[in-house]
Amino acid sequence: MAVVLCETVFRQRLNAALVEVKNILEVSKHPKFAENVHHEYRDKYQLSQCLTHVASASQLNCLAAIGLKQDQIAQLRAWSDTNAVSLQFHFEETCSFDRYEEKTVESQERVTEVETRSTLFGNSSTTMASKVLTKVKEHFWKFHFKYEVVAVKGVGPEQILIRSRSGVEEVKTTTKQTPYPEVRAPETFKVDISWLFRNLNERAVPSFQIDRDDVACRTPRRNKDMEAALQHFESFRTWTQRVAEYMLKLLRVCPTHDSVDQALASSDKIFVPVLPLFEEGQPASNATPSSSAAAAPDLLSGASQDIVARVQNLGDGEGVMLSTADVNSLLEHEWRCFTKKFEEVTEALRSRTTGTITFAEVALIATLRHAGDVSWHYAQSVDYIEGMLRSQLIAAIGKEVTPADFAEYMCFHNRKLFAEAYQPLPFCFAVRRSESHGPEGTLSIERMASDSNSSSAGPIATLVASGTSSPMQFPLGASVNVSFGGDRFLHAWLCHKFSNTIAAPFSLVSRARQFSSMIVLVGRIVSSSIFEPKHAAIVQNKDELTIPLELSTIPTPKEFKDAISSLSPEQQRFAKAFRSMQLESTLFGVLVIQIKPQLEKVLNLAHDSLTKEIKLTQDLMKLFISYQIPSDLLSFDDTDAGLGAELPEATARERLEAVKGHVKAMNEMIDMSRREQLEQRKKEAEYERPLEKEDQPVYRSRGGGGGRMMMKANYAAMESRAEPVMFCAAAPMADLCFSDAPPQPSPAPPAPPAPPAPPAPPQPSDPSANRQQEAPADVDAAPSSGGRDYTKVPHEMDRRFEKLDTDGALRPTIINPSGPWKKVSQQSLLSGSSTSHLEADEQKREKDAAFDLLDALTKSGALPLDHASLHIVVAATHCFDRTVTETVVRDNANPIDKVERSTLIMASTIHEQPVPALIQEAHRRRIETSL
Repeated sequence: MAVVLCETVFRQRLNAALVEVKNILEVSKHPKFAENVHHEYRDKYQLSQCLTHVASASQLNCLAAIGLKQDQIAQLRAWSDTNAVSLQFHFEETCSFDRYEEKTVESQERVTEVETRSTLFGNSSTTMASKVLTKVKEHFWKFHFKYEVVAVKGVGPEQILIRSRSGVEEVKTTTKQTPYPEVRAPETFKVDISWLFRNLNERAVPSFQIDRDDVACRTPRRNKDMEAALQHFESFRTWTQRVAEYMLKLLRVCPTHDSVDQALASSDKIFVPVLPLFEEGQPASNATPSSSAAAAPDLLSGASQDIVARVQNLGDGEGVMLSTADVNSLLEHEWRCFTKKFEEVTEALRSRTTGTITFAEVALIATLRHAGDVSWHYAQSVDYIEGMLRSQLIAAIGKEVTPADFAEYMCFHNRKLFAEAYQPLPFCFAVRRSESHGPEGTLSIERMASDSNSSSAGPIATLVASGTSSPMQFPLGASVNVSFGGDRFLHAWLCHKFSNTIAAPFSLVSRARQFSSMIVLVGRIVSSSIFEPKHAAIVQNKDELTIPLELSTIPTPKEFKDAISSLSPEQQRFAKAFRSMQLESTLFGVLVIQIKPQLEKVLNLAHDSLTKEIKLTQDLMKLFISYQIPSDLLSFDDTDAGLGAELPEATARERLEAVKGHVKAMNEMIDMSRREQLEQRKKEAEYERPLEKEDQPVYRSRGGGGGRMMMKANYAAMESRAEPVMFCAAAPMADLCFSDAPPQPSPAPPAPPAPPAPPAPPQPSDPSANRQQEAPADVDAAPSSGGRDYTKVPHEMDRRFEKLDTDGALRPTIINPSGPWKKVSQQSLLSGSSTSHLEADEQKREKDAAFDLLDALTKSGALPLDHASLHIVVAATHCFDRTVTETVVRDNANPIDKVERSTLIMASTIHEQPVPALIQEAHRRRIETSL
């Protein structure tokens, strides 16, 4: 808000100044604001230099108005070559008792007395009026003050006296308490003015230049030379404000200060020549006036003198700059305003020659205020140039680019940069058994929609290196490990973070189709062969599970190296150990397991047997998850349980029917157990209330003597709340359960022999899956040496960041699931969807259910998981210190090139290929030059 207000005030002053400039210059001149004149980029550099010359000359004239002589300017310039030069304002104050006087003061109040007398002729009254007189003792004090302005070489003792004055002011009080401290400790306000005199030539003319060849030179505003100039004018402005505030307090010491017009000390009528103006359509003048006057001015003495400082060599005849003669005309008008102002002060204070209010004090305040205005105008004018760059950039694009816009462009840019085989892909993968099968669902990492920009929502783009690898494991419990194969996807995700912007939230989203199911495990890669799940959930039947992701960055390699450079060897080893752990924590893993293929495997069914068996699949999952039925009780067994002999090879249909029979028998047993439990509860209820009548309430006492009314039990509700039967052992518990069951009907007579059934459909031609099926079920077996060790990827990427990221802007990023989760589910086929939010307790229940199902599907780790896909995400964040627009405007840097370089570093690491092999031929020469 303050910046907007400041810009508004500056615009108002510019508009008023432009009207005055047109009156100062010749009619043939057409000065305009720089933004309204067509110009080139180099003209902005010239305008910055011109503004600095004018501000320096104006500041030098202000010092001359205070009392700086021409020969003193030359002396100060000589001092600045070898030492610092400071301008100091020193003041002293004392207050001492002088005398006191007594005097009688007549009060404005009157006292009226009425006297009534009785006479022979009646009552008579006499009225008398009297005045109230008060004796007042007045105390008179002598307020002594002294101030001086000096220029000091280094820390002294050499100095030049520029201005000084001392005086006495009589102060009157009605009490004996001193109005001001008897002795005030001397104070000094200092400001370094070395920069001003180091940028003057031998003729006391400003000679400031911007070194455009310096590598640190970014823009006409952002370079070391302009930064030094701005710092000088800002510190000088602060100094003038402090001195002016003290002088104003000094004026108020005078008892009659209210009778002095406050506008006398104002600088509003003094013209400020520091203006960002260009001239349009007119050739520049070649007039070059003299650089300085012969005599030194001292306007505070009341004498009219010529201007001290002018400018030279502003590039006359080049581009759209104002000519040197025109700029000097503005400086001369400023000097005339000084003269007129001081004449006005002299006339108003002609009778005041002593005390704290004289021409010297009021003129000094006006001069200091004007010097502050010049410094403020200079800073605003320089920012005006940067504002032009910003406005022109936004006008060229048509909008201010946001981080979401930039991310969208980088996706567009990468499609044109990378070769087709290495282009970044959206992180949205279909979960399917093979290309001939429909997907079970999808897995994606998505940028969630924000309140300000909903169009930015969608899957993130990652660099993907895919393939198969050696089997890996994950712990299912303290003593159970599960081996899994399938596809491996290594993703490199580059985020962009700009300052003063809130990053869009990201989430891991799992979606299942109707009558489909999968298990999603989220965790980290802790070694070359172990995946450690932290969270797990079953996603089925149009479920949509959204897990928020939290991104946290760690220091860049350069920051880490600089931080430990001065530590001891032991401290460095400690820091490096934690750095190694942090880097491996950047390996975020998501394992997706398909349920139907593994069900077929654990139940000894033929391939694709459960694809169209929707109800059977749902019943099996319910038995495994809700009742924890061992898979051996439901699987097809190819041996005769009674004889122990192998049966002839069964067909796929016979296998499926056998499993259906086991499932039916198990469901019937569960229903029977539920009915028995319900009957048991009924008996318990009747036993507790033997004398109750139908529908009669009964009051039962509680411990404290109170009572509560018990209504008749709702047996239908009780039945619906019957607890499921739990099974802990396989064969013994099965015999026990079925021993009390009613006799099953005898099996139907065998059907006539059928022709030989065709062999079961072949398993998918996944070499890794075949290898896993042929391998022994030893979960502790070491992985083959041919697989890629993913734990080395973050360390290799960190090494390349340190070597190739010259800006030190790439930060390794750790991805962590956060909460709460959001789950959209559908209770039944025809019901509507409902949304729930899962906190820590609900998340644990989801994980327990998923692990129970995995325990059944793998026979507690004895069977490997064939149809699984592991997605490993290694992330980094390119951090910018400014917004997108400010990065381009202030730093004169193209963020596209910066992010492109970072993307290529990550792509080369992920794909293990040199950069030229990753990009299209049209970009190779440009990339090789930039790298």
